[in-house]
Amino acid sequence: MRFFSLSTLSLISASLLFSAPANSTAAIDSLELVDVHRHVHNWVSPTKLETEMRELNIGWSGGVGAPYGPFSTQPYSDLLKQRYIATIGQVTMSDIYKYRGAKGLEDPEVSEHRQMLVEAERLFESGSIKGFGELILNNEHSNPNPSFRRKARIDSEAMVNIFRVADKWGAFVHIHAEDDPESVAQLKAIATNFPAVPIILAHCLFTADTLLIDTMLSEHSNFYCEMSARNESMFSGFFAKKKAAEYGWIVYDDQSLDAKWKELIERHKTRFMIGTDTFNRSVDVRKTIHQIRRGLLANLSPETAVLVASENAIRVMKLEK
Repeated sequence: MRFFSLSTLSLISASLLFSAPANSTAAIDSLELVDVHRHVHNWVSPTKLETEMRELNIGWSGGVGAPYGPFSTQPYSDLLKQRYIATIGQVTMSDIYKYRGAKGLEDPEVSEHRQMLVEAERLFESGSIKGFGELILNNEHSNPNPSFRRKARIDSEAMVNIFRVADKWGAFVHIHAEDDPESVAQLKAIATNFPAVPIILAHCLFTADTLLIDTMLSEHSNFYCEMSARNESMFSGFFAKKKAAEYGWIVYDDQSLDAKWKELIERHKTRFMIGTDTFNRSVDVRKTIHQIRRGLLANLSPETAVLVASENAIRVMKLEK
């Protein structure tokens, strides 16, 4: 999830060095996308999502749960079949935090956690889900709502149990964390202990530190970055824009891509994905997709653009039509 706003064009250009588009508009618009961070809730019906995907040339959507519950994503799977990337864990983990706090997220004996793992086994066995996510474990600075902020151990015994199930079924784990030293060390520890489990870093940790991401991707072959909520249109309002610029959250806009991020993505072209992060009804999906195409993908090499647009997600998430 992302929640703060971005800076004006002048603010952005003052703080970022952008590369110019390299690919043709027609080529970029023809790319089929995989949206790995597509929340659904009562503001988008399954039929509306299907129409949106068709009109925006999105082959698969999902990779995260409803932003809050109670809410079932089953109707989306019923309609879209394999094109909806169904997951488990987001609503359950948020409920555990709501009633038991951050310590509850770390406790493997919490009844809701144990029930979720039993349900996950059933759903993986039936082929109904592809992974766990979005598991929000550290959003201390990336959420404006104090009651929703949290920081839990990413390598706790409760999380180890989730990774054991993911490892058993060849599934991914999609984690929202931040780039503080404690969380990074915990991410590295669990990546080392479960090298076969793809760990998708939501919003690429909301970090501005490309050297940190370069190191993490170089040292651990099971880390992947998805670039949702790193675009200009996700941030609105003067103060939100100012904060986004201050923290270096904005990586691309309608036509430009930060040069350091371009270099990083090209260096690790098989490790990046895209997403819209529709955490509430205010997110302009069409604008976000426009910026993904014209600001992010258009500034990558043709080979890299295809990988980031869809092929990495198809491979890592084991997607089928």
